Amino acid sequence: MPASKQTRRRFLSIIQNSERRTRVVAAIIGLLLAVASGVLALTRLGGGVVTLSYDLPFIFHRVGTPDNIAIICMDETDGDAVDRKAQPKLLDMLSENGATAVLYDLDFQSAWKDPKVDEAFAASIRKFRGVDADNKPLAGQKQRPVFFAFVRESIRKTGIQGERLFPPTDVIADAGDPSGEDKGIVAFLHDERFTVRELTTGTPDEASMTWKAAVALGANLDESTRLKPRWLNYAGPTPDPADPNATPAIASYHWKDLKEGIAPGLLRNKIVIVGGSPGIVGAAAGEDLFSTPFHRFHHRSNLPLMSGVELQANALANLMRGNWLTRTPVGVEYAFIIGAGIVAGMLLSCFRPFKAVGVATAVAVALVSYGVWKVHFVGVWFPWSVPAFVQIPVALVWAIGSNAYIERFLKLRLTEEQGRLKEAFSRLVSPKVLQQLELSGYDVKPGGDRVIAAIMFTDIEGFTEMSEKVRNPEQIVATLNDYFKRTTRHIFDYNGTITKFIGDAIVAVWGAPVADPEAAKNAVNAAWKLHESDKLVVDGQELRTRVGIHFGDVVAGYIGTEQHSDYTVIGDAVNSAARLEGLNKMFGTSILITEEVKQHIGTDYRTRRVGKFRMKGRSEISIVHELLGPARQEAEPDWIVAHHEALAALEKNDRPAAQKLFEEANTRRGRKGDPVAAYYLAHLADGKPTADGVIDLLSK
Repeated sequence: MPASKQTRRRFLSIIQNSERRTRVVAAIIGLLLAVASGVLALTRLGGGVVTLSYDLPFIFHRVGTPDNIAIICMDETDGDAVDRKAQPKLLDMLSENGATAVLYDLDFQSAWKDPKVDEAFAASIRKFRGVDADNKPLAGQKQRPVFFAFVRESIRKTGIQGERLFPPTDVIADAGDPSGEDKGIVAFLHDERFTVRELTTGTPDEASMTWKAAVALGANLDESTRLKPRWLNYAGPTPDPADPNATPAIASYHWKDLKEGIAPGLLRNKIVIVGGSPGIVGAAAGEDLFSTPFHRFHHRSNLPLMSGVELQANALANLMRGNWLTRTPVGVEYAFIIGAGIVAGMLLSCFRPFKAVGVATAVAVALVSYGVWKVHFVGVWFPWSVPAFVQIPVALVWAIGSNAYIERFLKLRLTEEQGRLKEAFSRLVSPKVLQQLELSGYDVKPGGDRVIAAIMFTDIEGFTEMSEKVRNPEQIVATLNDYFKRTTRHIFDYNGTITKFIGDAIVAVWGAPVADPEAAKNAVNAAWKLHESDKLVVDGQELRTRVGIHFGDVVAGYIGTEQHSDYTVIGDAVNSAARLEGLNKMFGTSILITEEVKQHIGTDYRTRRVGKFRMKGRSEISIVHELLGPARQEAEPDWIVAHHEALAALEKNDRPAAQKLFEEANTRRGRKGDPVAAYYLAHLADGKPTADGVIDLLSK
C-alpha cells in the first residue's frame, strides 16, 4: 500500500501512541496540579481547609464529660468588672462543700475600690488553703490550692515588642502560694474568626494557669514537654438554646443560682473554675467569647459562643486526663500530601468521568472516615481534608477536562486518520482482519515486526505469451481486474492480507498484520479455492493459476524509502515461497507447499511429497509437497504409492529402482501421465547427480 513517510509517521505515531502519550502527559500534569494544590493548602493559603481535618470529626466525636471539674459563672458586675464582693462568700461556700481546688479566670490586678472587700477575699483564700496569715498550715485543715490568672498586656514601642504580666493585687497575691506557682497565663491562640483549637500551655517563661493547676493536682505532666503542640479535645459544644434537653458538656452553674446556698455534695471533690458569665465582660460580646469546631457545622448557626472559662475547663480536663489531641509532624504531612497528590492525579486519570467521580467520592469518604476514626480512637489529627477537599477535586476536574479534550478533539483527529488508514487497509485485508486492526488501534510498527506467517505467491500460467498474442491491453486489464476481484475474495474469505499485485501475480500473507494461529491452514484453504474456481480465460483459452506457499519467520511492516513505502513482508521465507511457486512450471503442478506448511494442515488435504530440493542461494534442504485436494476416505492411489516408493529408492541412491518406480507412477497416473514423474525420469536419463535424493536447483 503506497504511503509517504510523512503519512506513515502520522498514522503510526498518532494512532498508536498519541492517545496513550496524551493520557500519560495528562496524568502527569494532573498529579503535579494535585501535589501543588496540596502543598499550597498546607500553607496559610489553605488554613481553613487544613483545619477542617480538626473541626469536622467533632460532628461525631465526643470525649465525654469530666466528672471532677465544674464551672461557676459570675453574673453580677460593678461597672466594667465582675463584682468582687461575691468572691469571699463564694469561696467560703466552696470550702464548706468540699471543693478540691479553685481556679479564677478573672482579672484581680487592680485593688477593689473598697479595701475591705479585698481583705475579706484574702481571708477566704487563706481559709480555703488551710493556712494562717503567715501562710503556715492550720492544724486539722486541708491544704487546697487556689489559682489565679495573670493579665497580659502587649508592649509595642519603637524598636521594642513584648508583653507584661500583671498578677493579682498585692492583698490577694499575698494570700496565695508564696512560691508564685498558683498564678499562670490564661490566654488562648485563635484564628481570625476567634476559633480556638490549640491547647495553650504558656510561654517559655511562664506556664499557663491550667498547666500549673494540673501539675499541682497530680497530673502526669513533664515540664520538658510543656511547649510541645497540643490540641484541645473538647468535651462537647455549648448547649443549644433551641434544645430544651441540652446540658453543658462540663457541669456549669450560675452564681445567682448558688448564692443562697449550694446543695450538699454538688461540688464535693471537684475542681471549680470561676469566671464571668458568657458575654458579661466588656461591651463587645467577643472579648471573652470564642468559636469552636462545633460552631463551624452547627445546622442553625445559632449555637452560643464558648466563654473563656469554658475553654479553661476543657484545657484543664485534657491536661488532667492526658487526652489532648496531637497533630502529625510537618515532614510526615508533606510526604502524605505529596503521595496523595501523586495517587489522586494518576488514579483518576485512569477512569472515564462517571467512574472517576465514583472513585473520587469513595476515596474522599474513606479519608473522612479515617480522619474521624483517628481522632476518636487514637487522639491524632492530620490534614486529610487537603486531599479529600482540594487534591481530589483538582485531580478530578483535570481528569474530566483532559478526558473531554482527548475524547472530543484528539479522538476526532484520530478518527479521521483511522478512517484513512481503514480505507487503505480495506484493500489489503479481509473485513474480519480489518476489524481486529481497528481494535488494536492499527498497531503497525514502523520498520516492521518479526512474525511467523504463511506466504503465498501466485502466477498465471502462460499469461505473458498470451498477452503478446492478444495485443489488446484494455481487454487484458479488464480480464485481470475481474480475475483479481475473484481471487481477492477467496483470500479475504480466509483472513489473508494482500501485500502486492505484480503484473498477473499476487503476494498474500497470513499472520500479519494480525496474528493468525491458523495461518498455514487458511493459506492452503484459499489456495485450493483459487485453484478450483478462479480460472482466467483470455481469447477463449483457459489459463490456470500456479501457487507456492511457505510458512516461517518474516518481517512485516512499512518498508521503503522516504518517497515511497509499502506494507509488505520480507525474509527468507518470502523468497522460499516465491521460488516454490516457480517450481510449478518445472514440475507441471498447480499448488506446491513446503514441509513447514504440511505440518500445520493436518489430514484435511491429500498431498504427495514431490521431493527434496536445495534451491539456488540456500544451503538448507526444502521438502516440497504437492497439494492434490481435500482428503478422501479411499486409500491412496497406486500411482502416488509408486511415486513415494520411487523417492525412497532415490534417497537410497538406487537410481535403477527409482527409475523403474517413476515409470510405474507415470503409467498408473493415466493417459496424460504424471508430470513430476516425467521430471524425475528426464533428470535420471540425463545422468544429473542426486545425493540421498536431494536435487540441487541451479536456477531460481
